[in-house]
Order: sequence, then C-alpha cells, then structure tokens
Amino acid sequence: MEPLFGPAWFAAGIVTDPIAAALAQEALAAPHYPPRHWRWLAFRDWSEECEPLTAEQCRAAYELGVTETARDINLGVAILCHVLWQRHCPADIRQVAAQSPFPAVQRAAQPR
Repeated sequence: MEPLFGPAWFAAGIVTDPIAAALAQEALAAPHYPPRHWRWLAFRDWSEECEPLTAEQCRAAYELGVTETARDINLGVAILCHVLWQRHCPADIRQVAAQSPFPAVQRAAQPR
C-alpha cells in the first residue's frame, strides 16, 4: 500500500512523522474516505495554524501543490489556489501560476 504522504509533504514542512502516523491510523479506521480527504485535512490544519502564510511557506506549499497535481489533480489544484489566495503570496509565484495549465489556478493568480 502506498503511504498516505509522499516525501514532498515532509519536505514542505506540512506533515511530520507524528502527524502522518496519526492520520494514517484515522484513515485505517475510516476506509470510506479517500486518501485525498486525509491529505487535504493535513494541509488545511497546517495552513490554519500558520496563517497568514509567509512568502517562504507559500513557496513550499505551492511546490507541494505542483507535485501533488501528478498524484491527485483536484487536491493539487486546491492547494495551488489556496496558496495564491494568501495575502503574502510572492509576485513571482503569481506569475508562474498565471501560466498554469489549470484554468482555476490561472484565475486564482489574477490580481484582486
């Protein structure tokens, strides 16, 4: 069985070994939820604890979102959009996002 969180989640600082272990246990107890559910839960918990995200946190989370689109496109796009909606999201990330192959990410990159 594939681990719930890949290395990118740990590298971004979004999950730690204890968090991953706890969520893996919860996932075993609730197999009707897809892995996306637990990953989004971990991301949202991290984000809520850290908000407002710093520019560095935005960069790390954006990279995770890009990586995650190869694994789960819906979750990856949700992460990317969430980062782009952050007040301190760096301009260069917005510029990259404006060229994204995903229309939702392109829209989120637009100035508000």
